[in-house]
Amino acid sequence: MQFLRTKYLEKLNKWKDEHFIKVITGVRYCGKTSILNQFIQQLKDEGTFNEQIQQYDFNILDADKYGWEKLKKLIIKNSIASKTNYIFLDEIQEVKNFEKCVIALFEDKTIKFDIYVTGSNSTMFSSSMATKFTGRHIEIKVFPLSFSEFYKCVKTIDSTKEKMEIFWNYVKYGGLPIILNFLDSEEKTKIALAKVLQDCIETDIYKRHNIKTENFLKISNYMFLQIAQPFSATNVQNFLKSNNSDDIDYKTIMRYIGWLMEANLLYECEFALTKTKDVLKTNAKYYSVDTGLRNSASRWTNINRGYQIENIVFLELLRNGYEVNVGRLWDNREIDFIASKNDETLYIQVTEKIDWDKETPNYKREIGNLESIRNSHPKIVLSVYDETTVLNSGVKVINLFEWLMK
Repeated sequence: MQFLRTKYLEKLNKWKDEHFIKVITGVRYCGKTSILNQFIQQLKDEGTFNEQIQQYDFNILDADKYGWEKLKKLIIKNSIASKTNYIFLDEIQEVKNFEKCVIALFEDKTIKFDIYVTGSNSTMFSSSMATKFTGRHIEIKVFPLSFSEFYKCVKTIDSTKEKMEIFWNYVKYGGLPIILNFLDSEEKTKIALAKVLQDCIETDIYKRHNIKTENFLKISNYMFLQIAQPFSATNVQNFLKSNNSDDIDYKTIMRYIGWLMEANLLYECEFALTKTKDVLKTNAKYYSVDTGLRNSASRWTNINRGYQIENIVFLELLRNGYEVNVGRLWDNREIDFIASKNDETLYIQVTEKIDWDKETPNYKREIGNLESIRNSHPKIVLSVYDETTVLNSGVKVINLFEWLMK
C-alpha cells in the first residue's frame, strides 16, 4: 500500500533547488525510498522532464561495480547542462568513498545538480566526511509511520476497525510500512518483521563490522527487551553469564550498543536534571526505533505495554523535532521525559491509566512527580484511558490517542 508521507515531502519541497545536499536518514524499511519515489513523481507532475532525473538505488544495484568515480562520470554523462538535474542516490553508503562523488557533483560549476541521498547508517556523515559536508547538507530524519499515519492507513483499508484495536495493534506491531501489506495475517506480519530485523542486523552491522560472535545478537536481543529501563552494563554481563556466554568487557558492550544506534535500531535517552536540564553522565535509557521490531527481537514475549507506550511517545517527540531526556528530580524520582525545542520545554509522564486515589504509588508517580517541579513550563500526563482535563495544580492530563492524532 502506498501512502503519502506528507510531512517529509513538505521538508523536501522546502529545500528543493536550494544549494544543499539533501540527506535522508533512517532505519531500513522505514520508507525512505517510497518518499523519494513520491517526490520524484511530484517533480514529473510539475513538468520536470524524465531526462532531468537520475535515480540509483544501491539496495538493488551492485555498489562494487560502480565505485565513486564511475558513478560520478555516469551521472555527468547523463546530465543536461542547460537544466537542473535531480540526482537521487539511495543507500549511497554502500558505494566506497561515495562522499567524493557527492561533493564533486555538488561543486561542479558547469552543471546544476540538486542532490538527494539516503542512508540507513546514522554515522554515514560522521568524522572526516562530516567535515567535508559541513555547511553543505541538510539532514531529514525519517521514522516508521507515526500512529496518525498508521491509523489513517488502516482506516483506508478497513473503515470498520475501532480506534483502540488499531492503537494496540500499533503498539504490538509497530509502524514499518511493510506491515500494511499483512494486516489480515498475524503470522505474515511476524514473519515480515523478523526478516526486516534480520536484514538490518546482517546488512548494517554484521557485514559492516565483520562480526563473527554470537554475543552481539544476545546483547541486541537483551537491549530490545530492556527498552525504557535504566541501562546497566553489569546487568548485561550477568545476562550473558546466565545464558552460558563468554565474559565480555564494558567497552565491547558499549561498542555493540553503538552499532545498534548507528543502524538506527536503538536511540539513547540520557538523564537530565529537571531543574537545570543539565545532562547527567549516569545510566541512560534506550528506546527501539519500532515497537514491532522490539517485539520480534524478544520473540513476542515480555510485551510490557507500559514501556512500549513510553517508547511510542519518545519516537513521536523525536518526529516533531524535540530534544528528549529522562528527567531526574532532586530526590532521584524520575520524570519520563523532558522535551525541549527552541524555547519550549515540556515535562511528560506516560501511563496507561491514572489511579485517581492520591495515596496510591501510581498517582504519586504520574501526578505527584510533575507537581514537584516548580516552574511555569507545561506539565503533561499522557494517558491511554483518561480523558483530557486540567488539574487545579496546573498539570494537564491529555488522552494519548488525541495527542498522537495531532
